Amino acid sequence: MKRTQHYRMKNQLWRRVFVAILVVIVLCICSLYLIQYKPMTLNSEPKAVKHTTKPASEGIIKNLNQNVLLKNNNLADSFNTQLKDSGFIGTALIVQHNHVILQQGFGYADKKANRLNDAQSLYQIASIQKGFTATLIMQQIHAGKLQLNTPLSQYYPNIPDADKVTIKEMLTMTSGLTEKMDADVFTTEAENVAFDAEHTTVLNSSNWSYQAINYRLLSGILMKITHKSYSDLFHETFNKKYHLNVLDYKDFVVDPHRTIGYKNADYSQLASEKPLSYAFETGTGNMAMSAGNLYTFYRLLTDHVILNEELLNMMWQHPVTSNYAGGMYHYDESSIGHGFKLGFEPTVILTKNGQDAVILMSNENARDKSWKPLAKHLFAQMTAIKIIK
Repeated sequence: MKRTQHYRMKNQLWRRVFVAILVVIVLCICSLYLIQYKPMTLNSEPKAVKHTTKPASEGIIKNLNQNVLLKNNNLADSFNTQLKDSGFIGTALIVQHNHVILQQGFGYADKKANRLNDAQSLYQIASIQKGFTATLIMQQIHAGKLQLNTPLSQYYPNIPDADKVTIKEMLTMTSGLTEKMDADVFTTEAENVAFDAEHTTVLNSSNWSYQAINYRLLSGILMKITHKSYSDLFHETFNKKYHLNVLDYKDFVVDPHRTIGYKNADYSQLASEKPLSYAFETGTGNMAMSAGNLYTFYRLLTDHVILNEELLNMMWQHPVTSNYAGGMYHYDESSIGHGFKLGFEPTVILTKNGQDAVILMSNENARDKSWKPLAKHLFAQMTAIKIIK
């Protein structure tokens, strides 16, 4: 009897050990499964998110700097004819519903060299550069190094009423500041802006007034915050990171795709290119690029690649008294960028999502003549959006 109980207890013990071993084996198998397969599941999730959040511009901005005249597209044909008939000189880029329907060069990039404008032609972007400077400011706000309500006096305490002027007011040109004179020599960007700061004064009114000094001082603030030159910061951000191939003047003049700035349709050249006049425009108008790369910049903004949606809305939020903010004029359904500089006139008009756009980059800036009305006319035909101003 005792022996029977002994065997029974022994069998129960072995049964428990066997069950325990089975449990351990099952747990090991489950652990191995989780180790092997769970990461694959986790890795697949970012891929799905990346796919669903892919910028709408990703397809359109690839190989953008090429000539395009969409076949069997009545609007593209009509615009091409209108641009030719108008005598337009430059490069036109038309985007409709996220598709480039036209990108063509018109007239000469360099009449003496018998070189025509095309999709790769480079133009001075003039005051449109202010939008790039505003973007750099918003990146510093995102980094926590600056705020929209930061007073100018924090960086330039000697400017009159600097304690009453904010970063936001300079972005919208409602600061009430102006500049008494420009320098007649140039050494460095920092010294150039320091000269501007020493010669800044206050307007009689704080109402909106287009004054380049606002963006020159913003450039100075960027240099103070980052401890880099404006050119270095610009190049690192827009060229190295986003591959926009924006050139400053010294690189522009030796590039094979550069254009000559003309003052009349007969290709009468300006008396001189005045390199110093570009050097003084730190942050406000001394960069050049192609029409395609300029459009890419705006799409990277509207697709919230360079700035998130909140930051972009902050940058483009204009005051009640004007439509200007962050380098553009903003309306209910569209935004406009425009500039003039020594024979160059760039115009950009695009919808809020950037999927419809008219860009005219011209190397002719005749007296009392502008290509902006033509850009507005083409944009209205394409979108039925009319811009009154």
